[in-house]
Amino acid sequence: MEEECMVDESGIKTIVPTPEKAASDFSIVKRSKAWYMVALMSLCYGIGELSHFLVGTTSRVMSQDLEYGDQSCLRNSSIPEQLGGGNTTCSEYLQQETCDSVLTNLTNGSSICQWDYNGMGIEYQILAGPSFILAFSIGGLLIGALADRYNRVVILATSTIVFSACTVVMGTAQEVWQLIFLRFGVAFGESACQPVSASLVMSLFPQSLHGAALGLVNWGIYFGYGLSYVVGNYIPPLDILGQGWRWAYYLSGIPGFLFAALLLLTTSDPRSLAASKKDDILPLEAERSSKKDKEIESKSICNTAWINLSFFLHPFVILLCLGACFRHTAGFSWAYNSQLYFDYYYPGTDVGMWLFSVSIVGGSSGILIGGAVSDRIVKRTGLHARAWVLAASQTIASPFAAGVLLLPPPYCFASLLIAYLFAEMWFGVLFAILIELVPASACSFVIAVFLFVMNNVGGNVPVIITPISKTMGYRETLLLFYPGFFLISAALFGIMGIALRKSNIDRKNSQSVVQKCES
Repeated sequence: MEEECMVDESGIKTIVPTPEKAASDFSIVKRSKAWYMVALMSLCYGIGELSHFLVGTTSRVMSQDLEYGDQSCLRNSSIPEQLGGGNTTCSEYLQQETCDSVLTNLTNGSSICQWDYNGMGIEYQILAGPSFILAFSIGGLLIGALADRYNRVVILATSTIVFSACTVVMGTAQEVWQLIFLRFGVAFGESACQPVSASLVMSLFPQSLHGAALGLVNWGIYFGYGLSYVVGNYIPPLDILGQGWRWAYYLSGIPGFLFAALLLLTTSDPRSLAASKKDDILPLEAERSSKKDKEIESKSICNTAWINLSFFLHPFVILLCLGACFRHTAGFSWAYNSQLYFDYYYPGTDVGMWLFSVSIVGGSSGILIGGAVSDRIVKRTGLHARAWVLAASQTIASPFAAGVLLLPPPYCFASLLIAYLFAEMWFGVLFAILIELVPASACSFVIAVFLFVMNNVGGNVPVIITPISKTMGYRETLLLFYPGFFLISAALFGIMGIALRKSNIDRKNSQSVVQKCES
């Protein structure tokens, strides 16, 4: 895509797409094939997110098997619930001696409670957050740079194979450090999903469909996240071949190999198709273009990266990233603690199907509606409308997110459904804004840097939830990090919308002045 760099009256340099869109490879790929590719990208992303969040829903059973993390007084699972007791009572006992002495005349001398690993603690927070985010961030930068130069379909398929293989092998872990090591592989492979998919969407669809297409790609996030509650809650109790939680990882990794094979065998990178078509029609021009490409490729990679990084440092992109950091922190704070929250405050509640259904219905609907709505509004009012959709959706979602933590089941799940419906509009709309702010030649790299910053903040900040909760309470800490950060992100997205609108008005005024001078 060719761009013109303009400086508005406020001195802010903006990137304005010209009518000639070299990146419009979507003219080469049939629309039905393009949507098929989007569906495959979404499925790959979904399996990646299933692997990502599975550690949260299997945390307790893994910690009890591998013996890591914090210990506390829990209900003795060997005693039927009808005989009394439960975690709500057991959690009141803070010492192992008193915990193991909670007896009733119905349990034949056995304690209702037992002192065991609860799945929480700094080891879990490191396993869930920093160990994933470190590899995810580094992988995103490397793969984002590669995706701007090499075949994106091959990169995505290879990455899917990597995280699928690591997920399967996680089921064989015997120590917590082995889980952390394999978690690096899962994160590195999944880091390709967002930058490569966004870059492909830009090549497959016109601007008017970017929001909807990215919404469908990101639907995989909520499919995988929701599925992690089903797999994590219902597969370990089946104790398949006596291996408990391990089969949750075996079954989660296998589908990724199938989706990777379909990508390689049934799809092609539209950028490669465009180059091939050009070679067939204009061989002489293609030869000149090939020489030019080799000259460009011979440039210093560091110099190219620095040029691309300058697009990330644009004030609009920085402001968008700041809002995304708060929003991502809110999402991870809930995602990493939702299962543990219900285990702690509402033990015995069957949350698997509730959280799966709410995630799939609310999250999927939110992200698809957000993309479609922003696509319609942006046609009428401009790019700033997408930022206003972000601000409005997060503002509306905040009180319902608070309701999740203040209401008991099943009312909290109804509140969560509404919260997801609005809150999850953000992801597709966010990246629709981003890919329209930067040139196509730098798209994958800028998205990778954006994700590097967003994921390092959003994925690592929730680690402090554990120490803070010991001071102000677990529920109160989640109220601060979940609905509280929604509101902060909404304010930043609103400022972004105002800035984009002002820039658009100033640019139109400057263009009208130029036209008058020319006439």
